[in-house]
Amino acid sequence: MSEPQSTHSAISRGEDLGATIMIVGGGIGGLTAALALQHFRIAVRVFEQSTELREIGAGVTVTPNAMHALDFLGVGKRIAGDAGPVPQYQVCNYSTGKVLEYGPDPATIEENFGAGYYNLHRADLQSALLDAINANDPGCIVLDHRFEGLEQHGDRVTARFANGKSYTCAALVGCDGGMSRVRSVVFGGKEASYTGQAAFRALVPMADVPDAVPANPYRIYVGRGQTLVHYPLRHNSLVNLLGVALQPDWQAEGWAIPATVEEFSGLFTDFVPQARELIRRVPPNRLFKWGLRDREPLQTWTRGRVTMLGDAAHPFLPFLGQGACIAIEDGLLLGRAIAAAGYVSEGFERYEAARKTRANGIQLATLEQGRQHQGATAAGPNPGSTAASRGLYSYNPAVVPV
Repeated sequence: MSEPQSTHSAISRGEDLGATIMIVGGGIGGLTAALALQHFRIAVRVFEQSTELREIGAGVTVTPNAMHALDFLGVGKRIAGDAGPVPQYQVCNYSTGKVLEYGPDPATIEENFGAGYYNLHRADLQSALLDAINANDPGCIVLDHRFEGLEQHGDRVTARFANGKSYTCAALVGCDGGMSRVRSVVFGGKEASYTGQAAFRALVPMADVPDAVPANPYRIYVGRGQTLVHYPLRHNSLVNLLGVALQPDWQAEGWAIPATVEEFSGLFTDFVPQARELIRRVPPNRLFKWGLRDREPLQTWTRGRVTMLGDAAHPFLPFLGQGACIAIEDGLLLGRAIAAAGYVSEGFERYEAARKTRANGIQLATLEQGRQHQGATAAGPNPGSTAASRGLYSYNPAVVPV
């Protein structure tokens, strides 16, 4: 890749990576971006703060818009095989179970949108991306590196880490989540703030769930300021359970804080009996909670040789199930934009131009979806509130202009 020379001298501060792009954060967005850059033969390194990329006990929805990207990158078939078939979802009233809204018919999704719809164990998605990245470059992922700060000088960026190491390359992408340290360092401004809602998550073996759940395995119960979602994973061997409830006071940090079944069930006492019983079936010591946090959309994602991706640029609440999907879209478009431009600075400009309106718009639509669902009543559905009707699924990041 050729890059016009800066008028400033390239000052090297830290070990030169020998890579064009440095990614901070090894989540789904960062891994997708790395694989996309590799696809276009752009040298990349991913710096992850964890000491290992271990299995995360949570489900993730991958809708057709994101599956287009994963198919393009060569991991779509594996993901579909790991997930198994997905039933049609039902949005139901929290206290009566009345169906307010149906999701798209799974039999028609690929025909209508050009790609599949899958619910995955997050570890299966992570493993598919990791294996593909490591097959291209076994040294791409660098663990135990907590980002602390950066400096830009001429046509180079140097990142500093808590272990005392620093590295220099042509550009850096912040993929370090909704509490992004990269975003705070580069753009300053307001930190992520607590939304007044807490989420609980667990995986329950299908063999242990109430009898009513396998009959309707994909349901979203809504109303009274709360949401409870369950859907099957790994060929119906597990049920992913996610509950979101109002919690005015919250101090704890992290997204894997141990929780008790008693505190979870105590927030959903008015929900239908099968939902309450499913909560009671959560295995001991397998329930976790976190506080939902939000940030205002950025007016620009790029400053110099640094840009943002996924929740670092546009943190999503879970009400549309699109957080991972939009990060996957971002990752592919980043690679396509840099490849189309031929050098990094213009590539970042193209990437942001292609992504900002869509991603920031969906961030705001997610807030509206939460208001609609959490305020739903037994009277009926909210017209046009499904993700499909919003045009989310028809977007194809492999072919949109960059």
